[in-house]
Amino acid sequence: MNAPPTSGLTEQRLDWRVLVVHTVTFRQARAILSSAGPIAVVVAVQGNLGSVGLIGIAVAATLASLAFSVLRWWRFSYQIDAQRLLVRQGLLTRSERAVPLDRVRGVDVEASALHRLFRIAVLRVDAAAGTGGNDEAVLDAVSATDARRLRELLLVQRAVGGGPAVAQAPEVAVAPDVAAERVFARLDPRWLLYAPLVGSYLAVPLAIGGTLLRDVGSLPIPTGLRDLVEIPEGAGAGRIALSLIGALAVVAVGALLAGAVANWGFVLAARGSNLVAERGLLTRRTVSLEIDRIRGYVLSQGLGLRLVRAARLTALVTGLGDQNRRGQLLPLGPLRVAEDVAASAVRRFDTPLRPHPSAALRRRLLRAVGPPALIAVVLLLVDLPVAATVAAVVAVAGVALGIDRYHALGHAADAAALAVRSGSVLRRRVVLEQRALVGWRVRQSWFQRRAGLVTVIACVGAGEGGYDVLDCGTGQGLDLVTAVSPGWAGPLTTH
Repeated sequence: MNAPPTSGLTEQRLDWRVLVVHTVTFRQARAILSSAGPIAVVVAVQGNLGSVGLIGIAVAATLASLAFSVLRWWRFSYQIDAQRLLVRQGLLTRSERAVPLDRVRGVDVEASALHRLFRIAVLRVDAAAGTGGNDEAVLDAVSATDARRLRELLLVQRAVGGGPAVAQAPEVAVAPDVAAERVFARLDPRWLLYAPLVGSYLAVPLAIGGTLLRDVGSLPIPTGLRDLVEIPEGAGAGRIALSLIGALAVVAVGALLAGAVANWGFVLAARGSNLVAERGLLTRRTVSLEIDRIRGYVLSQGLGLRLVRAARLTALVTGLGDQNRRGQLLPLGPLRVAEDVAASAVRRFDTPLRPHPSAALRRRLLRAVGPPALIAVVLLLVDLPVAATVAAVVAVAGVALGIDRYHALGHAADAAALAVRSGSVLRRRVVLEQRALVGWRVRQSWFQRRAGLVTVIACVGAGEGGYDVLDCGTGQGLDLVTAVSPGWAGPLTTH
């Protein structure tokens, strides 16, 4: 086991056990010889090499993977001093990446099942700037103990801005602060039942199922099971309905498993000056977010989650890469729990949202009903009654969609934050701290001017960079800007 850096003067190597992981997964060989695998398979099949030839190819691939892994391990080193993390790597072309410690935005620890078997972990350092074009430095891999110590060391040095005092007293920097830990949320396994209602989890079984259905004819599926998968020609309505119900059940179970693999054992806690989220069944991941850089949160509800009053919670953090994945504060849970976590882990916002004028309802109805209604008229004129009927049904359904989108609109502000809500299929309530604002934009089309509406955009340095207050009244928009940023309201009011 490699000892973590203490003085910052000695270069450190990765843990040697990573050689085993990279060899058995062919990681380095795949990266360098990505086309060799298909070529080897073609040669083995077309050349009739037999079992001895196949074993020879497997042995050669394993030895190549081991050789590339050893070379990479030998030429990779890292060093932490009082001011920066320095990573050197490369065999023929040497690269050096320096990450200033005061630019570190987060330190993640990730360990797959194979990494955990060998008690090693991958350390990912997310930084706002450095000498390289990438914003992330990766140590793959160090011992699990060193990963935890390095994470604490980097986070503590970032908090104090580096300096000789920290470098000379590493035992203080890496001491775990277990007593100060405060747990905000633990994933109840029952909440995984919400997973089939989330698109990202549904995508996994749908993608696998689509691939299997495409190749179902060539797969070695037993006859009895194939009869269940394939729907014969002339099948009755009962058989078709049974097959559809079975397919939906398989997709739901697949989504539930995908949610469990990603989020099993999720825990959100405050440790010192950081929010730390841990989760994962096969690959265990630990993400640290600096509390002082959190500027708000997003409470999102897809249509399915809204029906069962559930939600997902994501933090808005300045300078954070991969916001949606790394900023998750609650991947799944009841709406009440998500609101409680947001209030305790980020900030409480109790001000009721202001509804938008009725003109916004008319705009949403026109957008939802107008296009399919126009298409229905055109289809009738060209004598396509069946297609016109379908378009008319879509237009009628658009009435409910437009009303729902209107009821989603709302905004509010208190002394320290503002809130914006919108969306129907995906409804999001964004709460932003006023200190996150870097400017305002006001957008007003000709149709909006005729209706007395305006879209106000709060520009921020976190999350998506800007959040729209859609179709609020002109007076409402100016009141919001005046309440939140009175010093900036003058030019907007003038124009």
